[in-house]
Amino acid sequence: MKRHRILLFFAYLFTGLITVGPPLLAQGSAQDRSENDKVHLISAQVAEMYELFGVSYRKVTGPASFLHNDTYILCDTAIWNTEQNVIHAVGNVEILQEGTRLTGETIHYLGDLNIAEVRGRVVELIDKDQNRLRTQHLNFNTKDSIGYFFNGGSIVDNEGTILESRRGYYYSKEKLFCLYEHVEMGTDTLKIKADSLYYHTDLNLAEFWGNVQAWHTDGFLTCHEGTYEREKELFHFLDDVFIQTEEQEIGADDVHYDRMQNSGTLLKNVQVRDTTQQILVLGDRLDFRRNPDWVQVSDNPVFIAYETDPETNRTDSLFLGADTLRIFTTTMGEMDSTDRSRAFERREIPVRTKPSLPADSLSASDTLAAVDTLAAAAAVKTQERVPEKEEKPIDPENELTEKMIRTDSLDIQLSLYKTDSVLLAGVRQQGDSLFNTMEVHLFYGYNNVKVHRSDLQSVCDSLVFNSIDSVLRQYGKPVIWNQESQLSADSVFFRFSRDSLYRVDLLSESFLISQEEEVFFHQIKSDMMQAHIRDNDIYRFDALKNVKALFYIPEDSLITSLNIKECEEMNVMLKERRAERIIYKTSVKSDMIPLFELKKEQERLSDFNWRATERPADRYSISQRTIKEYPLQAANFFKSPLFPYTLKYFPKVHALPSTLRTGVTIDAVKELNRRETESRMNPFMPLESFRDSTITEEPRREVRQKETPQATRVRQRIPTNRRKLTTILEQKKSETQEVEEL
Repeated sequence: MKRHRILLFFAYLFTGLITVGPPLLAQGSAQDRSENDKVHLISAQVAEMYELFGVSYRKVTGPASFLHNDTYILCDTAIWNTEQNVIHAVGNVEILQEGTRLTGETIHYLGDLNIAEVRGRVVELIDKDQNRLRTQHLNFNTKDSIGYFFNGGSIVDNEGTILESRRGYYYSKEKLFCLYEHVEMGTDTLKIKADSLYYHTDLNLAEFWGNVQAWHTDGFLTCHEGTYEREKELFHFLDDVFIQTEEQEIGADDVHYDRMQNSGTLLKNVQVRDTTQQILVLGDRLDFRRNPDWVQVSDNPVFIAYETDPETNRTDSLFLGADTLRIFTTTMGEMDSTDRSRAFERREIPVRTKPSLPADSLSASDTLAAVDTLAAAAAVKTQERVPEKEEKPIDPENELTEKMIRTDSLDIQLSLYKTDSVLLAGVRQQGDSLFNTMEVHLFYGYNNVKVHRSDLQSVCDSLVFNSIDSVLRQYGKPVIWNQESQLSADSVFFRFSRDSLYRVDLLSESFLISQEEEVFFHQIKSDMMQAHIRDNDIYRFDALKNVKALFYIPEDSLITSLNIKECEEMNVMLKERRAERIIYKTSVKSDMIPLFELKKEQERLSDFNWRATERPADRYSISQRTIKEYPLQAANFFKSPLFPYTLKYFPKVHALPSTLRTGVTIDAVKELNRRETESRMNPFMPLESFRDSTITEEPRREVRQKETPQATRVRQRIPTNRRKLTTILEQKKSETQEVEEL
């Protein structure tokens, strides 16, 4: 065994003479070095002097320890070239420096370069925080406390985070690992692949960029840059971020996510697609939190609901824009008691009576006006059939209707803005616990609400929906357009049953205008209007209380007269969007005025306001945003991390279920073999240098032949790390400077 060890020493000795001899001698002789530059022998059992080829050596057996740059080098046996300041050490080799411990099988230490080349079947570096790096090739600069590993290495930190790469740097003073090529990172819930990754062990924080792919328990993500703070579970992803879950596709330029608080923010070019409900949300800022769910979209937000006709394969989309959109979930117990009681009141469906026989005749002009009127309301479609049931018309004097008409819109607005504080306050009402914990879903649109669909356009100041009453409410001068018709009121209620729209209520100062030949307008005004819907179509339209109507009557396609109607109630029965019967009730008045006798003040009902200039012309009137198409099932196009270097150096860690690598050991072994074959082509330098080189193998040999022996021997022991100056590194640098100045 001793003979084999001596032969091994001579092999190392000749390697040192060939590769580093002349350059080291060129740096100065032993007499030129200061005491601090020299390697000092601290302890040993035996130190023998001998000479080989005119060079003096010391053979040190021990245990032995050397000191250089405040760094201890320990070994069983060493060959020490005092002239060149070089040590070849084997047997229980260790390097100790300020809490950092480096072990291996052999050390080739170049004192003048301050470089320790540590080799072995397993070379392990452990820092003072018990973060462990394992590899087979590691060079350590004892002066700058910088390590460089190549041909693959794996790191397991003190909390079980796994990091690996083909090559990387360890900065002991900065407590920083810089990893390059085949970078993979894994925790119990997260797996990341990237081109480069910086891991700050003191902050437990990773910075990564370049073709970033991440697999999380909630879904898959791609981006070009990001950070992950393990202790606080804070994520920050940048530059073309795409997230895919089972139900959603999310895109943004900047994503912040706090996993502990289950909250986050998406910034710039935000796009969220709900694939189960066929819904899209766009904006430049989206804030969210979970448990309970709460989402707010601002900076030019757009809500898009789309559906595809299975027969024609034509897609029709509804675009809704506002200054702010808010969608959230609360419980009955957390709701404000006033809002809750109002919702229950609205949920009651008024009792109707069977319509009586016509109280007035049906004229041609009435038919035309009714058709125009109903065409406007018919724009709102339903998705499922409401059971056919003859309902009784509402009595406008009943208490429920009076409450709806008297509802102060300012009150409603104030209640919208205080919802957040109520939600966070966690107010619990006394009573049945099941009632208190029952979920309520709400949707708000604040300020400058605009809606566009191919057959419907609308504007209002605010929009509200909650799942208690299943009523979508519009406030703040709401207007609805369909073709040539315009509907307006103080507030508009869209009533749903089982997700199907069955009635639209226009409450207080209801006004319907239908344009005819640019200058003529059919008009109906009343205190309240209702459009009853079944199978995606209106089958009945009611104008209730203080009804006034103006119908322009044509003869031979020319408007010749104006029909004026007044009554307390008007009912229109329709079939296939055509009026079959119009009923005028109670105090009916009718007057016909020829057009040539018509006075200017008679052409318009009071409060007439044709608001065509506010009408959204197309979907780009809502927003200029474009919808980005993402690939379906993007996660299937990317290969999940296999952690082959971790399998090699930390097999027990690799086998843990928490690392989410069940059943991939064979694949990891194949990937490890592939990478090691790749590394043998150019084991020391980066793969990029090898791949990008334009010199073919034959010319490369010619270049080597022309090189001088001196040039061949000179090479960088640790390649220059062109380190990216990140925000975290800048922060650390400034903090260090402040400490030094103090």
